[in-house]
Amino acid sequence: MSCQYDWKSYALGEMDRSARREAEAHANACPACREELASTRLTLDALSTLREEEIPRRIAFVSDQIFEPRWYQRAFRSLWSPNFAAACVVAGAILFHAFRGTPDQAVVNAQIDAAVSKAVAVEDARYAEQFERLASQVNARSEVFTRTVNREVRQ
Repeated sequence: MSCQYDWKSYALGEMDRSARREAEAHANACPACREELASTRLTLDALSTLREEEIPRRIAFVSDQIFEPRWYQRAFRSLWSPNFAAACVVAGAILFHAFRGTPDQAVVNAQIDAAVSKAVAVEDARYAEQFERLASQVNARSEVFTRTVNREVRQ
């Protein structure tokens, strides 16, 4: 067969119009090309009926099971993971709070009252110090103002 047509491109619709018309005319005249086009269409139809599957990323070998770690090796290896350490810390905190017991409400209220009293005393002392500083500044300015006014009145 000496025909040079790409029947796969024709069947998939990848040819431009002029090449497509020329291929159709040739297929009508050439029985071998008609048979090849029919075979290509049949192959494409058969392929279109297949379902799409994901290509496997790795082929499993028989030796994979030999080199796979045993259950106790996997368990021991998981003891050193950060997730296991975090889980142990959380479990320890839960157990600590469970066995420590809850404090008496009166004790808690007394601690809160003491802390509030201390904070109020600190703030009162800070405000008193600030008030004294501002009062001394006002007194100093009023003395300067009084001297200035007296000087101007004398003149």
